[in-house]
Amino acid sequence: MRVGIDYRAALVNREGIGRYTRELVRGLVELGFDGNLGLFGYTLAASKFGRSELGLQASRAELLRLRLPARILPRLLRGLNKGVDDLVGGCDVYHHTQPNLLDVREASEVVTIHDCIYTLDAGYMDPESAQRMTRVAQEQVRRARRILVPSRFVGAEVVMALGAHPARVSVTPLGCDHIVRHIPPGGFPRSSEPYILTVSRIDPRKNHLRILSAFERLVAEGLPQRWVIAGPMGWGAEPFERALAASPARHSIELLPAASEAALAKLYAQADAFVFPSLNEGFGLPPVEAMACDTPVITSCVTSMGEICEDAAILVEPTDVDQIFEAMRSVCQDADLAEDLVLRGRQRARILTWRECARATLVAYQAATQPEPEAGPSLMRRL
Repeated sequence: MRVGIDYRAALVNREGIGRYTRELVRGLVELGFDGNLGLFGYTLAASKFGRSELGLQASRAELLRLRLPARILPRLLRGLNKGVDDLVGGCDVYHHTQPNLLDVREASEVVTIHDCIYTLDAGYMDPESAQRMTRVAQEQVRRARRILVPSRFVGAEVVMALGAHPARVSVTPLGCDHIVRHIPPGGFPRSSEPYILTVSRIDPRKNHLRILSAFERLVAEGLPQRWVIAGPMGWGAEPFERALAASPARHSIELLPAASEAALAKLYAQADAFVFPSLNEGFGLPPVEAMACDTPVITSCVTSMGEICEDAAILVEPTDVDQIFEAMRSVCQDADLAEDLVLRGRQRARILTWRECARATLVAYQAATQPEPEAGPSLMRRL
C-alpha cells in the first residue's frame, strides 16, 4: 500500500497542523513504512526545516517539492487533467492533512479534521474564513473513505456538523513526545524567577482575557509568579492587547511571540504551572506537552480537554475567573498538589506518542482501501 500525504504544512508551519504532519510522518518512518510514502510539499516559500529536523534523514520516503503558490495548484491539476495522486507517482491512499481541496483521480481519500470551530458562530475566527473552511471540510468529508480525528469529541462534531457517517470516522490521538527531544538528560535548572506559562496564539478562543483577570488577582495577593505567554497575536487579539496595556499587572507579564521548539521545552520545564483554559479545542497539544515536561497543568473542563488530560490536570470551567484564579493559586502554593499533578501528567504523557498515532493512522489507511460499508455515505444531523 502506497500512501501520498499532503506535506505542505510540515514544511512551513511551526504550529498545530504543521506539527501534526511532521510528527505523523516521523512516526510512520519509525514504524518502517517510509518506503511506501510519497510526501507532497507544494509551497512557494522555502522550507523552514531541514531533512534531519523533519525526521527524514536516511529515510526512503519520497519528498516532492513543487515551488508554486498553493492557491494555483487546484487550477493546475484541472488544466492537466491530473490528480494530486498522480503527482506523487501514484498511490493507493491520499491523505489530506489540512483544509485544502485538491483533486484526487484514483486513490482512496483520507482526511484529517482537526476541529470544527469554523462551524460555530462563536466569534473565534474571521467569518469569511470560517465559511470557506466549512465548505472545504464538508467537501473533504463527502469525498473521504476515512476521516481521522484527534479525539472522540471531534468525532462527534464531524458527525453532527459535517454530516460524516460514524462508520467512516477513526480516532487517532496525537502524541506529545516530540517536546522531550529538547530536554537534556539532567533536565533544566530551576528558573531564577518563578512564572506560570501559557503557550498559544492569542485569540478569543484561547481565553487570555479571563486568564489576565485571574492573574491580576494572583499579583494582588502578593504571589511572586510572572505570567509568560508564548505565542503570536492572532485574529481578534485587540481586546486583550488593550486590557494588557491597562492592566495593573502588566509589568509582570512577558510576551514571547516566536519561541523556538527548544525554547518552548525549557519554558515548559521551568514553569511553576501551565495554564490553558481554552474555550474550544479539538485536541489541545500544549497541555500534554507541558505534562511531558513535568509541569502541573490547569486546563478546561469543556470540549476535548477532559478526554485528553483525564485526571492528570486541574479542570476548570473556562468562563469562571474564580475557578481559574483558585486553581492557579493552589498549584503555586501547594507543593504536594503540584507534585501529584506532575506525576499524573508524566504517566498520561507516556501514553500519547506519535508512534501510536502513526500506528492508528496505518489501520485507518488500510480501512480506506476496503469496500464501502453498507451504510449510506453520510448521516446529516444537526443540534
